[in-house]
Parts: sequence; C-alpha cells; structure tokens
Amino acid sequence: MPTATRYADPALAAVRAAETVVREAEVAKLHAVLAWAAEHTTTDDQVDLNRFGEAPLHLGGPGYPVVEEFAAYDLAAVLGMISESGCAYLGRALELRYRLPRLWAAVTSGRLAVWKAGRIAEATIKLPPEGAAYLDTRLAQAVTKISFTQIERLVTEALLRYAPDQVQPEGPDRRRVLIDLDQPTIEGTVDLTATLSVPDASDLEHALRAGATRLREAGCEESLDVRRSMALGDLARGDQPLDLSGPSVVVHLHQDSPEVGRCETTRTPVTVETIKTWVNDAAKVFIRPVIDLNQHVHVEAYEAPDRLRRHIELRDLTCVFPHCQKPAVRCDLDHVCPHSRGGATCSCNLAPLCRRHHRAKTHGAWRYLVEHPGSYRWTVPSGTAYPRDHHGTTPLGPTPALAEP
Repeated sequence: MPTATRYADPALAAVRAAETVVREAEVAKLHAVLAWAAEHTTTDDQVDLNRFGEAPLHLGGPGYPVVEEFAAYDLAAVLGMISESGCAYLGRALELRYRLPRLWAAVTSGRLAVWKAGRIAEATIKLPPEGAAYLDTRLAQAVTKISFTQIERLVTEALLRYAPDQVQPEGPDRRRVLIDLDQPTIEGTVDLTATLSVPDASDLEHALRAGATRLREAGCEESLDVRRSMALGDLARGDQPLDLSGPSVVVHLHQDSPEVGRCETTRTPVTVETIKTWVNDAAKVFIRPVIDLNQHVHVEAYEAPDRLRRHIELRDLTCVFPHCQKPAVRCDLDHVCPHSRGGATCSCNLAPLCRRHHRAKTHGAWRYLVEHPGSYRWTVPSGTAYPRDHHGTTPLGPTPALAEP
C-alpha cells in the first residue's frame, strides 16, 4: 500500500487561513449581538410608555430574555437586515445561548459553524424547555455531521415526547396514488405520484430494484430510471412477481420510551400505534431492541456477519472519511488494520467507507487510525490531520504522516 506523504501547499494553507478568519468573525459577531441583547432586555411591565406602540419582543420560548422592540430594529439595521430577519437572527442567537448550552459550546469552540447552529436553533425554538434540553444533548453527540433532515426528525421526536399536544393530528389517511392520464406527453408518458405507508413503499422499492436488475440482465440497455418505470408496468400486468424476500421495515423500541419507536429504514420516529398498524398490514416488519453499541463484537473470519455489520452501521451512521455523509448502510466495511496483516474482524477494527473513499484509502495515500471505536484520526496527502467522530470532522494543522497500519 502507498505510504502517506506530505508536501507544501501554500494555496491550500491560504484557503484554510481565510476560512478560519471567516468562522472566527461569525462567532465574534454572535458574541457582540448577545452582549447587545443583555443591555436591551426588558419585561412586559417595563416598556417605555413614552414610545407609543412599542411592545416587548418575545423571540422564543421560556428561558429567553425579553428584548426591547424598537432597539431590535436598530440592531437589524446595523446587521444590514430587514427588521424581520434581524429579529430572527437575534432569536436564534438567544436560543443557542440560553437553551442549547452544548451546541453553544460547540459554536464558541469552533466545532460548529454559526450558520448551521442558526438553522438548528430555528428548528428548536418551538420546543418546550425540556424538549430543547433533550435535543441539545442528542445533537451534541454528532452535531457537525448530522443532516437537517435528521434534525427535523429529532425535533418531531422531541415534540412527541415532551409536547404531544403541539403535534398536529394527521387527520384522514393521506395515502393515495394519482396517475395523470389526462395529460400525457408527446413521448406518451404520464406522471404518477403516490403516498404510501413505509412498509408498502419499502416493498415497492425492492420490487422495482429487482425488476430493473432483471431487465438489465435480459439485455435491456435503457437507463436505470427507464428500467424502473418498465418494471412498474410489469408489476401492473402481473409479468413480474412481487418478491418479498428482500429487506423490509425494521423498528427499534427501547424500554425507556414505550410510546415512541424509531424506524431504522427511514431513520424517523414513529408512534407505537403506527407500528401496530404496520404489523397488521405489512408483509414483513421486524421489531428489535436497541443495540448496546459499547459492546465489543468479534468474529474469527474475514467477512463480517449481519449482526456485526448492523452494529457498525448504527454506531457510525455514515462513511467515516472526513466530512463524508454517505449512509453507512450503503458503504463497504473496511478493516482499518488490513486483515492480511493481522487485523481482526471486530467492532474495534471495522469502519464504514463508501466505495470512493475505500479506494482512496486502499490505493491512495490517505491513512487513518482508530482512536477508540467510533472515533478516527485521518492523515491526508497534504499532511493535515482530521479527527472524525460523532462530533464530525475537525481539521488540525499538518502532522507527521501516519505509519503503515
């Protein structure tokens, strides 16, 4: 395997320095805005009656300081924003400072970009204090690599746990299938939209994937999208059997959360009542207990069994290459210390790498070591070290190249 090398790259160093300046300036602005807010707090009964029409600004939930309304408009002008945008920025800053202490610490330490912290704060403002605290704890574990879709799911879960009365009822069953036969294109195609239950959608996805593969093996040279469309037509005519041998829906339940489960297939919270419906209607639904990710799992073989793969996927969630967000379920399992050199097939020596980054590690000069399960340290060809863990990726300065594992 090639040995990691380090070479000087002044242009890359200049980019890194400029990015550092921008991040530090954003944090400094946030501190300044919060210092301003501390000087312009008020209460409902302290409004200056000489300023007709002014009302105290309640920019967030319980635990926030209340801000003088007209002074906030002055702040917005200094920030170069319209009043609504300036007040929204101030609200996000107050949310971070007063209700999300762990995320605030990540911002001030430079681990979390201000813009991303603001997006998170915008989503958590609607939560009650205990819900915000719960989400702050959950997000702090993987704040720099979690997607906004995942954040929205965690917000929904927190609402179900701590403010179920704020969750809008879904109302009538929204499942439907619409085929627009009235507006075909000149090529003879029509649009189809559908809203399905997760188990039904999972089975349909599996059937379309299998049908598209069979068409390719039969010599069809159309694109994957076209073959999936053809496979759906085959299903409608009964020309393709609905193969239910593939993976279906997996739900995890924990004894500490008897009312809310988590669907592994979609990574979303789901109520127990919905799970009961799925069990009655779906072809295959697997209900599993929450896995202890601190347990050490070891096998005497090169290939990892399903239980070990599931352990690694749930622990790391994504490819562990710096900044990569490819889901672990679509990654290879890499022996950090190669199996041919004595590396064990165990939870402390396996990590998910997407195919692109697996090739970079195997055939290129990228190297990484396991600091402890779930925490990795990469060294790149330019010599920069990148620790990668549940907090995301943290670039460090150039370091000596890692030795061969």
